Amino acid sequence: MRINAIFSWVFMLSACALLAIGRIYDERLVIWNINLAILIGIGFLISVFFMLFSIKKTVLSKTKFLFYLFYLMVLVMSPLLWLLFDVTEFGLEKFFNFWFIVVPISVVIIEKYKRIDVLNIFYILLGVCCFLALLSIVGLSVSARADERMAALGGGPIVFARWMGFGILTLFFLPVKFRSWYKYFIMTIFLTLALASGSRGPILALIITGLVYLVFNFNRLIVKVIFGVALLSLIILISGIDNKISQVGNFDRIFLNVSKKGFVKHSTSTRKNLAIGSFILLQNYPLGVGAGNWQTVANKIRPTHLMPLEYPHNLFLEVACEYGLHSLIILIILFLYVFYLSYNKMQRYIKDKTSLYPLLFYLLLFLFFNSMVSGMLNDSRLLFIVVSFIIIHKPLIDSENVNYL
Repeated sequence: MRINAIFSWVFMLSACALLAIGRIYDERLVIWNINLAILIGIGFLISVFFMLFSIKKTVLSKTKFLFYLFYLMVLVMSPLLWLLFDVTEFGLEKFFNFWFIVVPISVVIIEKYKRIDVLNIFYILLGVCCFLALLSIVGLSVSARADERMAALGGGPIVFARWMGFGILTLFFLPVKFRSWYKYFIMTIFLTLALASGSRGPILALIITGLVYLVFNFNRLIVKVIFGVALLSLIILISGIDNKISQVGNFDRIFLNVSKKGFVKHSTSTRKNLAIGSFILLQNYPLGVGAGNWQTVANKIRPTHLMPLEYPHNLFLEVACEYGLHSLIILIILFLYVFYLSYNKMQRYIKDKTSLYPLLFYLLLFLFFNSMVSGMLNDSRLLFIVVSFIIIHKPLIDSENVNYL
């Protein structure tokens, strides 16, 4: 039993580390000539083999079948399409990082995990959010970009803002009674840093998620929301703190289309061009072009309208273009089932204060909206992990008292 516990903790810690890093090998994580990513990867591979081979039985459901089927399509389609199209270093990196990090973690979570394991992972990932926030506060998480926007250890401003949003929702919905003063203090820091990143996608996703929560809890929250907004507006107007905060990071970029004189359009239409390029590529290659080949093939089709980015910044478009429309159909059906399952479980255990399903439902919303406007398949790894939590067969509730921190 002790060996099982050791392997379980090694897997959990190394899995969370790889979810934070996003890749098996990272040349930036070198301390005293030792690459920490390699050490973490070795520990992860050893522990994941132990965890996978310890699975004794599985309960198959429609959602789990669709989830595994989508993973299988990603595995099969890229090698087949690479026979027809070029194999790029970027494509190989995407493929292996997804298959060696996201897929095995998902399988272990679905087949082995209980509520306490899920709770421990959230504690660890919340620690990652605090670590990134601390680095940004002391100035070690600023990217090398010309605009000096916040970054997640080189992962970019969007990734950093997404982690901050993840931290805000986790603190708010985690069924653990944090002391109120430092809970909301840390959430305020996370929100400030997310705004300072200048990334509008995660902020928009956070706002939409908050509005959905308000709609579902309208009668209980509307008075509190009105009072809170009024009080916050009064504090900002009296103290002038908005002018001081706007000098931190890239707050102005969040409100790029708003000025004192009214609405001003400064959008570069990048997302629109990426979508147009993706639809034209699909018209020519509906079965996909293989992982990492989106930019190359799109530029060959339209050499007069070159795509400046390596992926379409939309999960559905990326899956359709690189893995085929059939893979996209599976993914869409999967999300329909997952959203229904998540909402149904949240409502079923709505009176249980130890339920993890409200946290999972709103994280699902937040990460899903993020995947529609930014990032690629590998960047959606937290989304797939949350889906894995939702699919777990055993109810994620605890009859014992709520924990305290």
